[in-house]
Amino acid sequence: MITSDKGRFSKKDIERMVSEAERYKAKDEAEAARIQSKNALKSYAYNLRNSISDEKLAGKFDPADKAKHETAINDAIGWLDSSQEASKEEYDDKQKELELVAGQIMQKLYGATNAAG
Repeated sequence: MITSDKGRFSKKDIERMVSEAERYKAKDEAEAARIQSKNALKSYAYNLRNSISDEKLAGKFDPADKAKHETAINDAIGWLDSSQEASKEEYDDKQKELELVAGQIMQKLYGATNAAG
């Protein structure tokens, strides 16, 4: 009987590949988390941009608040465009900054809307 091991990996090769996979797993997970933070910031910024353009809300913003909101959104989008390789923490921090500005303005808007309605 003749058998051929041609095309098969040796036990040593398999162990090496498993070791490499484990080594790169943490790096891959960190990169996935970084990309998720980047995408979350991008989505948040564009959703905010759409909200200030929404016909139902556009006329309800105080002009100064709307300008502040637009500036914060445009700054975040511009930063995203120029910071493609930023860290997860940098993306998270930028989103928190944007959430702070937007949260204050939206809270003010909805407070005024609820008081009027």
